[in-house]
Amino acid sequence: MTDETATDGTPGQEEHPSGAFRGLFVSAIEAVRTRLDLAAVEGEIFLLRSIQLLLWAFAAVACGLLALAFIVVAVVAALWDTHRMLGVLGGALLFVVLAFVFGWIASRTLKARPHMLEGTLAQLETDQQHVSGEQ
Repeated sequence: MTDETATDGTPGQEEHPSGAFRGLFVSAIEAVRTRLDLAAVEGEIFLLRSIQLLLWAFAAVACGLLALAFIVVAVVAALWDTHRMLGVLGGALLFVVLAFVFGWIASRTLKARPHMLEGTLAQLETDQQHVSGEQ
């Protein structure tokens, strides 16, 4: 047998330490690429959901405020001869209260939403635990 023969008897297939490091490096690159792909998908989903939420919220608020404006105009018209200032001030107060309620609901909604890339960060933490031997 020659020096180029490996331990399993096949010539020319010696296992070099650099080959093992190369394989480990390639595996690490593939894992990082997979995690980045996951992060990109999560980011896109988050962006689309946010845009959809904003559009529907804007449409609902606009329609609700237009309906209330017409109701206030109807009340002012009905009270025009007797209590027109009470009707106008009542309508203004209604819109101020609604502005505070909508602001409160928006702040609660923003605080309750999941953080961006939450799944990716959880997966990276799991990977870190696997690498360090903790499970």
